[in-house]
Amino acid sequence: MSHNEKVKVFTLAIKLIIKNKIQPEKAFDISMKKLKIKDNREKLFTDFLKTLKNFYYYSEVYNDEGLEEIVSKSLIDSEITLPTWVKERLSYLKLNDYSALFNRTVWIRINTLKADVEEVIKSMHKKGFKLERDEFNFLYRVIEAPFKISKTEEFEEGKIVIQDKASVKVVQILDPKPYEKILEVGSAPGMKTSLIQQLTRNKAYVIALDVSEKRISIQKELMKKLEVDNVDLVLADGEHLPVKEVDKILIDAPCSNSGTLNADPSVFLRLTKNDIIKLSRIQRKILEEASKLKKPVVYSTCSLFPEEGEKVVEKYSPYLVKLTDDSSHYGYIRSKVWLRVMRFYPHIHGTEGFFIAKLDFSKDNKSSL
Repeated sequence: MSHNEKVKVFTLAIKLIIKNKIQPEKAFDISMKKLKIKDNREKLFTDFLKTLKNFYYYSEVYNDEGLEEIVSKSLIDSEITLPTWVKERLSYLKLNDYSALFNRTVWIRINTLKADVEEVIKSMHKKGFKLERDEFNFLYRVIEAPFKISKTEEFEEGKIVIQDKASVKVVQILDPKPYEKILEVGSAPGMKTSLIQQLTRNKAYVIALDVSEKRISIQKELMKKLEVDNVDLVLADGEHLPVKEVDKILIDAPCSNSGTLNADPSVFLRLTKNDIIKLSRIQRKILEEASKLKKPVVYSTCSLFPEEGEKVVEKYSPYLVKLTDDSSHYGYIRSKVWLRVMRFYPHIHGTEGFFIAKLDFSKDNKSSL
């Protein structure tokens, strides 16, 4: 494909991302189809993701030029940077090199509801995958992959799922037990739901809420594929909980998904400062609603921003349960709760960026800071 053709494909895809706020893969495929491009799709998409990383720098330096001209320059490797408003909010990371935030590790979880860990790992090794076991006996870091995980028989049969370690940690902190009634807010597409039931052997009862009918439908199919039982999927708003009696609550709050920058470099093409403010307000309302049930709550966001983490839970600091003594996981240092919450960082832990807090609203005697 010529340079000019590539620029046209990438420019249209970026326009679609910005205008329609869609994922890069979907935008890229629409662009390919509309422009009737028949080239190697996988290689071209890899080039597109690389171009997106360069785009932030060139759009800042050449902000007086047209989109197509900026995209053309972005095909050349550059300094990796982020929009100014993003860098201001991430100054607490003290990064000189923002490219570190794009570091990505793929993690796979063995679904022990359907498969034996050793048998799956043995089969994956035979296919040429090099895997490294993590602290969880069912979670593995992908070191080398001869082809896409999603193309393996194990993935298609639901014996493995792709789930980030930080996401797994959220469920571990929830500590689900058999026969507990667990309310999950923002459950779709169902990764955490399925892990709750994996850890309890389908003996917990999960009420899984989501505001999107389409996402609930996707989760329903996934639960079937993974052989997850004892889950009620409910179309509901986390700001107005339809359930009053539960043992534990997991909030996977709607957020910026800025923590997925290492998988989706287009995330800051879709986001604005106002989006962060709006999302933070929603998160506060959901947590306030959950606090009324006076039960232990685990609150999580796939976000790097303090506005979606520390600043949301600060109001409830007396209820916070300290999660770690590992300084690499500490939160936003200017927050009074930074030592009591937990963060995962792409450049430190090889995960997505995640914020996790545990609040025990069942306690009458509030702990002091």
